[in-house]
Amino acid sequence: MLSGALSAQETPKNTEKDDKKIVVTGTRIKKIDINNLSPILSISREDIDKQGYATVKDVIDGLTQNTGGTFDNSATFGFSPGASSVNLRGIGFGHTLVLVDGRRLPIYPIGIGGTSNFVDLSSIPMAFVERIDVLTDGASAVYGSDAVSGVINIITRKDIEGIAMNYRFGDTSDEGYENHRFNLLTGARNGDTQIDLILDFWRQKALWASQRDYAASDVSNPRGEYSGGGATFYGLDSGQTYQHPDCGTPNDPLGGLGVPNVEFSFFEQGEIWCGFDRSAFRQLIAPQDRSSLMSRLTYEVSPELSFFGRIGFSNTQTDVQLEPNFYGGAVFNGFGSAVANNGAILPPGAINNPTTGTAFEESGVFVRRLIEFGPRQIDIDNNAYNLLGGLQGSFGGGQYDWEFGVSYNKTDLDIDSNNILLSALNSAVDNGLDLFQPIPQSTVNALTFTANRNSYSSNRAIDFSISGDLDIGFEAGPIQFAVAAEKIKEEYSDQPDPLVAQGDAFDGSSSGRGERKHLGVGGELSFPFSDNFELDIALRWDDYDDASSVDSAFSPRVAMGYRPTDTILTRFSWGKSFRAPDMQRLFGGATRAFVDIVDPEFQIDSNGVFCPDPDADPTCNPALVQSVRVTTLSNIDLNEEEGSNVNLGIVWEPNEDLSVSLDYFQIKLDEVVAAPSAQWIVAVCSEFDVLCEFVNRDAMGTLSGGGASITTQAINFAEQDTDGVDLSFNYDWSNQAGKWSASLNTTWVSNFKTRFTRDSAKVERVGLGELPEYRINLMFDWRYQNWGATFRVNYIDELVGQFCAACDDDDYIDSWTTFSLNTRYSYSEYTRIRFGINNLTNEEPPQDPTQVNWPWFFNGGGYYNPIGREFYLQLDTSL
Repeated sequence: MLSGALSAQETPKNTEKDDKKIVVTGTRIKKIDINNLSPILSISREDIDKQGYATVKDVIDGLTQNTGGTFDNSATFGFSPGASSVNLRGIGFGHTLVLVDGRRLPIYPIGIGGTSNFVDLSSIPMAFVERIDVLTDGASAVYGSDAVSGVINIITRKDIEGIAMNYRFGDTSDEGYENHRFNLLTGARNGDTQIDLILDFWRQKALWASQRDYAASDVSNPRGEYSGGGATFYGLDSGQTYQHPDCGTPNDPLGGLGVPNVEFSFFEQGEIWCGFDRSAFRQLIAPQDRSSLMSRLTYEVSPELSFFGRIGFSNTQTDVQLEPNFYGGAVFNGFGSAVANNGAILPPGAINNPTTGTAFEESGVFVRRLIEFGPRQIDIDNNAYNLLGGLQGSFGGGQYDWEFGVSYNKTDLDIDSNNILLSALNSAVDNGLDLFQPIPQSTVNALTFTANRNSYSSNRAIDFSISGDLDIGFEAGPIQFAVAAEKIKEEYSDQPDPLVAQGDAFDGSSSGRGERKHLGVGGELSFPFSDNFELDIALRWDDYDDASSVDSAFSPRVAMGYRPTDTILTRFSWGKSFRAPDMQRLFGGATRAFVDIVDPEFQIDSNGVFCPDPDADPTCNPALVQSVRVTTLSNIDLNEEEGSNVNLGIVWEPNEDLSVSLDYFQIKLDEVVAAPSAQWIVAVCSEFDVLCEFVNRDAMGTLSGGGASITTQAINFAEQDTDGVDLSFNYDWSNQAGKWSASLNTTWVSNFKTRFTRDSAKVERVGLGELPEYRINLMFDWRYQNWGATFRVNYIDELVGQFCAACDDDDYIDSWTTFSLNTRYSYSEYTRIRFGINNLTNEEPPQDPTQVNWPWFFNGGGYYNPIGREFYLQLDTSL
């Protein structure tokens, strides 16, 4: 029977009970029979393959509980384009604890947006995975910080016998994103020693914007507009724009890449620029190669004592490409500091000033893309290491079990990117470099440098746990207990190239360095009062030692299960949650970036004319402002987040073939740590008159001028609450046509409210459409002799557009429904072939009607992907 992959359900009903105690995610107590007091999704390797998932990120992304969307390497414009994470319950990236075999991984050293730390799911190769357990309830009382919206526990493969190989090839019907995966697994036992070895290789090619019609050009969508980055001279005295006379022809300095007569508003409405189409250089998904190795050794010293060890290494290469840098002298890019310059602001009469010798001589700056320097290339070399060693055993005739472990994990990034020395370029223009002509190669060579960024994160941990049965109990069984302690030292460093850090280069940067020590001690008790009623209590104390004000916290939890009949289980859990602020938010340097903003305070009509009274003209919409300077600051004075989790559920299993579960969840958080996005700050300031102190407009009240900027900082919001319902339905049946399984999984988000300050009212964000109200997965599986097939339907409810303030029905992103089909044939006991199609009907990601810029859908932190229809063929064989 399918475990529902995306459903919360009991331990598989067809699992034969034995006397072997096991530990499930959400508790450290080993039990023989488990009542599932908390909602746990257990996704087996077979379920993963049946549903066509290629990566761990794909599996978690498909959960209905993932109502906050996904961050992955489609975020090519972000600070972390080679990594991925998910946002269970929409509480925030980093609020879901990620474990491998019950132990923590290090954070990715560069945060989302340069500020928010997370664990990189793409660093976990699929070949290592035996199953994925997802606890969709808070578990700070068991695991400590970060287990706010749930726990993802990757259970790795063990006790491998023989040799097994797996090859998967995937490609899309519209080209792009060709991918290959090869796994080799082998293992052997010799007496008391077991050795396992797993190799995993993954390669994906780029998905270029030019390979998808809706993203192939800056104006593929009627709402789009070209960048003002062709060859133009901007007159600072008159505000006049002077296009290169050959803009858009083979004789223009950009080799014909300019677009003539583009109406774009950098400073005033009605400006005419030589434009530029950026999309030809852009990737929707970056190419990536990953090679991974894991080896495990277990040695049975005696029947009561065993040694275990695990070594893992993974190397990931991600190659990101963006359009050439935009340049506009000190007006747009600043001065830099390494070389003295006048900011490339050319005075009247300068030999390279296009107005020299005309009747309208004036000072100004060149504005264009630096096409001669080539596209921006970012090469990310990610090395991940993990070492684990320990002892486990039992005593008291098997009454007590214990485990001791020592681990070290590190993620090391070496990032190279081509860049340009800004101050030297300004100086060259000051001294006669004419940007209405192609830049000589000798000048390109002299001004180009390779910016190197080194970042790493690590954790060193010692842990010990003991569990067992007490000598007191009830008729249904003894009281069970678990005690655990762990000590962890975390470090991270994010060091950009010095020239980039000091602002003498192009593009933004983040930086930071910090460390913290963490001690956690916790205990659990399980009371089997009767065969029908069980009560678990847990309490954990966490203490943080770092340079911030974060101290210590107690996290209690109570869970109970009651069976009024043999076929019905009711369950309830309540617990306190705790999360220490991200180290990047505490110890990071200023993160500098340039983002596009839709400004609700500056609206234009359908002809691009400024609207003095937007309410009087229904064609008025907020104007797009490109490349607004944004600075994000850390905050050493942040408080820890504290909150509570409630789960109330019922499970009905009338027979072995049918299971239905319904769970109500509620999460409340106080002192929520977040760095509001620039777009969100502008929208909230406009609509609610909150956070306006972070918006710095120019003298004309716009965000277009060189002095305009937005500053944001990690802050503690007052409160964030969410609640809703998870529904799971699983049914198996058989007939002459074969064995069938069906599962339906739905998450309904009833409320998601945020209170920004103690004195402000709560804002209902589901009502605003910021989260999907519903996510639904439907799956059918069929098996007959050697054949099988799985059909899957995924539904994501409508969302409001990213760039509206007072949103109406026309500002909503349409719901998205995709269909996937997997077929399989077992050629023999040792060989299986699978063929599948993901996104069977080739559904494009739904457009965001408020987004007037490429790629017109919510990507790089959203719910959709641009892959389209993907075919894949998979071969599994063993010897």
